[in-house]
Parts: sequence; structure tokens; C-alpha cells
Amino acid sequence: MTLDCDGLDPSVMPGVAARTPGGLTYTQTIDLVAGVVRRGRIVGMDVVELLPAADVDGLSALTVSRIVVNAIGAIVRQR
Repeated sequence: MTLDCDGLDPSVMPGVAARTPGGLTYTQTIDLVAGVVRRGRIVGMDVVELLPAADVDGLSALTVSRIVVNAIGAIVRQR
């Protein structure tokens, strides 16, 4: 599974090269991860398009870390 940070709304992910309003919220992203786990098996994950130099107060890093931890929990619980 790949998390493309450009797909998230800048209100939760400002640290990207091309900020575009109207992206996924944090909750929508977590729900999407849960949906992937329900439909299949996650065997790997990567995060792309994160630009730490453009991050505002570490918000993007915090958001990515929360999503990754949530995904790890979902992976551990998958059957």
C-alpha cells in the first residue's frame, strides 16, 4: 500500500510540493486503510511525496506517523 501525501488536504498535510485543497482528511485516510485491510492483506507500505522542508510546525510528520502507526495496528490485526 502506498500513501501519497499529495492526496491529503493541506490542513493536515502541508509538507508536500503541490498543496491542493480538497484532499482526504485524516479520518478519511484512516477509514481507507481500514477498508483496504477488510478487502485484502497488506504486506507492505510506503509513504511518498512528503517534503519535510515545506512542513509547517511538524504537522505533516505528525500526520504521517499517526497514519503509519494506525496502519501497523491494522496489519497486526488482519487475519
